[in-house]
Amino acid sequence: MIEVNQIEYTYRIIGTEGNLFVDRKAEYENLKAVEFLNINNETVYFDQISGDKVAKYIEGVILSSLDYKLYLEDVSETLKKLHFSGIKPYNDYGLIQRLDLYESYTQVKSLLYQELKEQWVQIYKIDHEHMPKVLCHNDAQRSNMIVAKDHLYLLDWEYAGANEFYYDIASFGNIRFEDALELLDIYLDRKATRDEQNNVRFYRMYQALQWHQVALRKEMIGLSPILNIDFKSYAVKFLDLANQLYHEIKG
Repeated sequence: MIEVNQIEYTYRIIGTEGNLFVDRKAEYENLKAVEFLNINNETVYFDQISGDKVAKYIEGVILSSLDYKLYLEDVSETLKKLHFSGIKPYNDYGLIQRLDLYESYTQVKSLLYQELKEQWVQIYKIDHEHMPKVLCHNDAQRSNMIVAKDHLYLLDWEYAGANEFYYDIASFGNIRFEDALELLDIYLDRKATRDEQNNVRFYRMYQALQWHQVALRKEMIGLSPILNIDFKSYAVKFLDLANQLYHEIKG
């Protein structure tokens, strides 16, 4: 955090290979589009080449450090405000193309990964490809949410783009998948059906495949000892999660 003329700002500097996974032009355009919703901190500087960004600091507490159950209504309200805003996304999230891109960075595709991806793509093309899409945050996990005095803010819009709304619900289950199902009921204002729950499982499965590839890349370039994070172990856990969710959907 920095302070200029008694105003506090956050300054983002992109880490190693951070721009491999993000289209900074798309991030910038989507940030501009959501400004009027007042659910994000105000961006005052954005470098579309480096990804460096300065934004006004919001006084508050990260949701991941609080009891999320107390704020499910706030999370739902914020996501609905985005999803029903009518904003035309600058870009499509490009689910299949994105996985292909991430794979190109690792050149690692185990037999299980290939089988799970093939099954996911098959389901997507039959049941989801032509479903309505809205502007989604696409990384709506608790660590990207700030509980402030006025309302809940959704930060870090690097992955924003057109997607089915279930994707944002699924992102909320990054710590424990069942949390996403709790949010789904609040979002729908009723108990979700089994099919609706499976839609969340379906997109969480995708996220697990996606972050499996990201973790492989981070392990490959030596970030595990630098960041003191076992990315190799994370890659295995993500693939196991994708497998588990797939069998829950089929079961």
